[in-house]
Amino acid sequence: MSAASALERQRAAIRAAQARLAAFVASTSADVDDAARDAEAALRSAVSSGAGLDRVSAELELSPRALRAIVEGAVRLRSLHPDDRLRPA
Repeated sequence: MSAASALERQRAAIRAAQARLAAFVASTSADVDDAARDAEAALRSAVSSGAGLDRVSAELELSPRALRAIVEGAVRLRSLHPDDRLRPA
């Protein structure tokens, strides 16, 4: 794989993560679980694309520590939903 195509794959993975995070933030009670799972998977994919944790966290405006915790499964994304009513009890 050429360096240019690897870079484009990383950019695409980061864009996908941005879209999934936006969908998660906009999610409702009906789709919050699916949106959280999709966003977590997209975050893992972006980090594993070769872009690296620091670059992904910078482009998504997430702290590297928070991103690492989500990617490793130590923190569930749903617990961070901006709507307190959609966080798990």
